[in-house]
Amino acid sequence: MDEHELAWAAGFFDGDGWAALVRSRGRKRGQPHAQINQASLDGVPDVLRRFRNAVGVGRISGPKIEDGRQPLYWWVASSARDVARAGSLIGPWLSPEKRRQFENTVALSFGYPPRDSIAWAAGLFDAEGSASLSDHRSHAGYKVIEASITQGGSEDVPVELQRFLALVATGRNYGPYEQEDANEPIYRWRSYTTESVRGVVHLLLPRLGEVKRKQALTALAVVDSQPTLPRGRAEWGSHKTHCIHGHEYAAARLKPYARRTPNGIERRASKQCLACVREQARMTYLARKRKIGGDPAADLDSPQL
Repeated sequence: MDEHELAWAAGFFDGDGWAALVRSRGRKRGQPHAQINQASLDGVPDVLRRFRNAVGVGRISGPKIEDGRQPLYWWVASSARDVARAGSLIGPWLSPEKRRQFENTVALSFGYPPRDSIAWAAGLFDAEGSASLSDHRSHAGYKVIEASITQGGSEDVPVELQRFLALVATGRNYGPYEQEDANEPIYRWRSYTTESVRGVVHLLLPRLGEVKRKQALTALAVVDSQPTLPRGRAEWGSHKTHCIHGHEYAAARLKPYARRTPNGIERRASKQCLACVREQARMTYLARKRKIGGDPAADLDSPQL
């Protein structure tokens, strides 16, 4: 049995799955039940088939059609034996919350911490992740890329997002956010520079599902096809010689520039305008003198200024 595929299945279940005792009509006791929902416009999602093949139990049903929503499909296991088999196979990689669900549903016991795996991270991204493009805020016609994973949480960043961030070592976790129709606060892992997104995509790529793989590679191809944007103010040139008030940097220095770094390492001179700094210090000094009742006129020609 492929452990990498089971780790992927655990990440996928951590993102979209649940296990619980479900009481059907006419039953006095709850029946063990595990389920994963996925929406798709293209028929049964491949990720549901992939999960079913990994755990070897359960069935895929759907679609459920509702106005204004994509058709919904789901993998479901509805017997104690099948739920226990699925939980025991993916349990080594499951996060604590989903482990507790299997413990409460079919009395599984996990006496060891979850194992981390890039395959688990790929499964979580297949369930709740996305790579998207949006308009550049200041350059018309340009697109910027972002990768994200969204999870609900009660009081802190969900463990799943913390684990994902630790594994990919890039991006940040944000939240909480309020979201309409959400039962709990929303948290989000985000990566929003091209190279950061590229690194995450190529890290997950060997285990990523076909839909999210195509989505991410297409977004990167669009960004890579764009010409490089110029940085800074074009009218200033690549190296400014004057500040915005017209002071020349070289003439504003009272003493020759001397590097302060050891071992002969050259350090670029500061681009802070020293003439502006002295003028600001002068104004601050005069304002303080007025406040304490002094005579600022007597200090206008002070050599200290």
